[in-house]
Amino acid sequence: MDTSTKTLIILRHAKSDWSTGAPDFDRPLTDLGRLDAHAAGNLISSYPIDLVWCSAAKRTQETWEQAHLGGAQAKEIDVRRSFYDTWVDALISEMTLLDDTVSTLAIVNHQPTVGDLVFILARPSTLTSQVSEHFPTAGVAVLSYQGSWASIRGQDLVLDRFDRVRA
Repeated sequence: MDTSTKTLIILRHAKSDWSTGAPDFDRPLTDLGRLDAHAAGNLISSYPIDLVWCSAAKRTQETWEQAHLGGAQAKEIDVRRSFYDTWVDALISEMTLLDDTVSTLAIVNHQPTVGDLVFILARPSTLTSQVSEHFPTAGVAVLSYQGSWASIRGQDLVLDRFDRVRA
């Protein structure tokens, strides 16, 4: 059984631009959103990310692109349409299929999915409750877990930090 530490980074997309009139899936980031995403990338730049799961929506992809420009690095990026409107249970099921060579997984997604992930996966605490109730744009949650991805269950992870990123 793998007992190594796993890290889960959850990044909510940065502020999107409603003024474009684009459909929800195609909505881009605002200028401030791009700056915030860049700052989020700087914040997570010290984490050796093995894999990024990114919703295929324009604003999540732009968030990751700006985070990368801000210093975030990943060995592999998996952009999927199915991550756009996925249920939390489906993401957790996918996590249990990860190879344990993936030590750090980053998920770039939408609310309420990001808040629900924290609420379901993290051990209860005051911070966990606050984050799950209000996960702002460009917010970053970092959780840790000792063990195999295959054995992750609800409330197994520790919410190590949460940052409301603003450029």
